[in-house]
Amino acid sequence: MKVFLCKNCEHERYQCFACHRLSSAKTDPPELFPCASASCGHFYHAKCVAQLLFPENEAKATEYTTRIINGAKFACPVHKCDVCKYGENKEVKELQFAVCRRCPKSYHRRCLPRKIVFDDVIENGVCLFQRAWDGLLPKNRILIYCLKHNIDPNLRTPLRDHIKFPDDPITKKSSNVNGLRRVKIRCLDDCLPVPSSSSKRPLGTSTCSSSINSIAKRKKEHLPGGTKHPSMQKSVMSVIPISTFPEVDINTATRIYDFAQKASSNITIEDVQKQLVVSSTYTSFMKNTDKVTLGKVERSVEAVKTAVHMLESGADIEEAKDVCSPYDLFQLAKWKNKLNIYLAPFLHGTRYTSYGRHFTKLDK
Repeated sequence: MKVFLCKNCEHERYQCFACHRLSSAKTDPPELFPCASASCGHFYHAKCVAQLLFPENEAKATEYTTRIINGAKFACPVHKCDVCKYGENKEVKELQFAVCRRCPKSYHRRCLPRKIVFDDVIENGVCLFQRAWDGLLPKNRILIYCLKHNIDPNLRTPLRDHIKFPDDPITKKSSNVNGLRRVKIRCLDDCLPVPSSSSKRPLGTSTCSSSINSIAKRKKEHLPGGTKHPSMQKSVMSVIPISTFPEVDINTATRIYDFAQKASSNITIEDVQKQLVVSSTYTSFMKNTDKVTLGKVERSVEAVKTAVHMLESGADIEEAKDVCSPYDLFQLAKWKNKLNIYLAPFLHGTRYTSYGRHFTKLDK
């Protein structure tokens, strides 16, 4: 699967996981802030997350809001059990988390409320719908919908109207007719005209002047009242340099087009891969690096830096684990090892040491 970015990431507008309002992370200061944990991915308004972390101390929540706006990192409430307020231990089954899908609330398996059931249950004549599913989340976690969310009897989940995406400025401007989007299609007239073979010009002269004039003419017709725009021809000249348009007759252009079509149809991905010869020692590691994306590495490194800064500032080791767990450290070390082996033939070349000459097969 190629790298996929949703509209929220493309426009850097995300939903607050507490109030679910859509806000921007591009402003200065940002309206939303990400949780510092490497494996979290949730965004919050500074005020929302401060109130969640300090629900009974308004003064401390206000102070923490200012700190977050000024750049302080935080671990959101998802990383603490809502009952006992301790973190997760993935090695102990009873201390693994059950995480709500719709709000920042987590429980240990042993702290899970009795009404969050794994199957439909009739209790005192009232049907308790299933709210917990085991085996759906990684790291042996439980997926739940906490008691804050009403289960729809038809969907068997809460109402699925909780996700918001930012409006795409391009699609927002396009008009809809009977529910269909009107799409502007470029016509051949919009493209640069190809000079005919009958036109005679001295060899080496440029043919773009007529193209520029025709573009400027069309632009002028679209201006209100047919008035000339003073910077129109100047801007067109700056975009299309004259030296990039040598004279090509129609027959030559046709032959070049046919040749390009034939050449591109003969090239396959297998041919390209055959040209990229890498020592067989490294081929098995190349298949394991596709899932190591730049975003994951950056988030993990940032989490490590935040955890180290917290420890240096006198924070507890458990607080640092909320931001960067031992699993995240091990994962980062694995990525480093994979990437080192993957890059070795490109950085150092396929050369042998004296050890390799004695113990490596000749074909390798």
